[in-house]
Amino acid sequence: MSEYQSPGVYVEEVQGGSKSVEGVSTSTAGFLGQTERGPVEPRLVTGYSDFERLYGASPDSSSLDAAIDGFFKNGGSRCFVGRVTGADVDDLATGTLIDEDKNEVATVEANGPGQWGESVAVIVQESKYPGQFDIVVRYWSGDLEAVSSPRGDRPDPSPDVEEVYDGLSADPQASNFYEKQLDGSVLVDIEYKEDGMPVEGLTWLNRNSGEDTFTDGGLVETGGEETVVHVPEDLDDLKKDELKDIAGSLELDVSGAKKDEIIIDLEDVREGEVDVDAQVVTEKPEADGVVTLNDYEGINKPGLRTGLAAFEAIDEISMVCAPDENDIKGLTDSIVAHCENMGDRFAILQSPQNPGPISDMETPVDSTYAAYYYPWVEVLDPVTNREKLVPPGGHIAGIYARTDQEHGVHKAPANETIRGIVGLKNSITKSEQDILNPKGINCIRSFQGRGIRVWGARTTSTDPEWKYLNVRRLFLFIEQSIQEGTQWAVFEPNDQDTWGRIRQSVNNFLRTVWRNGGLQGQSEDEAFYVKCGEETMSEDDIDNGRLIVEIGVAPVKPAEFVIFRISQDTDQA
Repeated sequence: MSEYQSPGVYVEEVQGGSKSVEGVSTSTAGFLGQTERGPVEPRLVTGYSDFERLYGASPDSSSLDAAIDGFFKNGGSRCFVGRVTGADVDDLATGTLIDEDKNEVATVEANGPGQWGESVAVIVQESKYPGQFDIVVRYWSGDLEAVSSPRGDRPDPSPDVEEVYDGLSADPQASNFYEKQLDGSVLVDIEYKEDGMPVEGLTWLNRNSGEDTFTDGGLVETGGEETVVHVPEDLDDLKKDELKDIAGSLELDVSGAKKDEIIIDLEDVREGEVDVDAQVVTEKPEADGVVTLNDYEGINKPGLRTGLAAFEAIDEISMVCAPDENDIKGLTDSIVAHCENMGDRFAILQSPQNPGPISDMETPVDSTYAAYYYPWVEVLDPVTNREKLVPPGGHIAGIYARTDQEHGVHKAPANETIRGIVGLKNSITKSEQDILNPKGINCIRSFQGRGIRVWGARTTSTDPEWKYLNVRRLFLFIEQSIQEGTQWAVFEPNDQDTWGRIRQSVNNFLRTVWRNGGLQGQSEDEAFYVKCGEETMSEDDIDNGRLIVEIGVAPVKPAEFVIFRISQDTDQA
């Protein structure tokens, strides 16, 4: 109660009788898989072009890019992508920018681990604006030695990704300070170290802690006593005298270098783009490593969260899919366990490409938090535009999102056309689905004149109460919406006034769900009930700070079997 110390007119704000409960989003997916490049911490993606810009393509062994493409083609609007890699997550390709006095002014790192970072170049150029400079960041997906070859056998020198930052300042207080501007890079992270303007030149990111740095005068190895230039193996037919002549023209000392330690590019790195006469080609490190179950499960430590562990911190995710789940033993169980433990998301599982005879097929888990789909679908690869077979999970996730947006989460995401596919791995007949459907295997079927459709809406659970996946997802929606919409009640007085406000808030929310078709019943009393008060709490509950609300709802279940009973009826005289 406010204090009044002197006479006067006082105005107080009072809270209304109830607070609204807003429905949570159910159409945000979380995808896990391998990509060409990019960060390992999950990032929000709002379109396939956004995914391609940040992550590039997926390796030939992965179907993640096709799944993301299928998700957006089928109605998905946002998803989180968790890059999975066998590389050490702390092993980032790095480089340094130096000033005219050879002082390091900034460290540049690839924004994710892996060998791809060795094909990133950071170029400092003179700006058309006085007292400023430009930075160009480029990435080539080809092999670095091939890109750097001076003999004309390199691939198209045009970079796959190019970011241009014009008119940058070395003043940390300026709005165009280069560290601030490069925050939006999809390739690198930059860390300012000390005052100084970066000198013009090119820096290849490498695995040697940024020791190899280019300036317009050549290569400087800040980590050693001698300056040495390295030359690719295909130049080993050059005589050492010729190498010395080349090095001399670059003002580089190679007197103490062995022949196989010398690599020189006789051409400009990118003709007409930057005045650099030599470039670093670092020795190839070991391969990034084979992806394992541990990489998918991820790590959870301060400042770095990856894989499923990172998804735990993202409340917006409501469905989880790993297109390559069948390639990693134990991954399916990990995904389902993640969804069950979180209690706010649903797993979309897919069969292997060749699961065996129909009679022997079974769902891999018994869970109310998962659905299982068969068979694989044929799509046009988003990179090569060639036909390829991929698991259907990404396309199914898009259908979940589309159905939620057009009808509501209570509607079963079935009898829906799958967009962006050209065929099926296997054509399923009605008699075959008669075997699969009771097992909880949701089939994708082709119907003449109606296209290819999802023809199943069951969970993988053997519990008949949770047979239908839309019922489970409706409960997840209701539970999460109420949980988030009633946070205001924590630490409120546990009395009649609070109980009444909670009842009213939840009643208003469930009334909206019922009116939108999510609950059965001709009246509210038939559709749901909300109890909160002395009938739900004992004095012991109140003494121990427990406020208990009981809610009952009658979910709408899909008409899985539509039966017409027709008889011949002859009028009697």
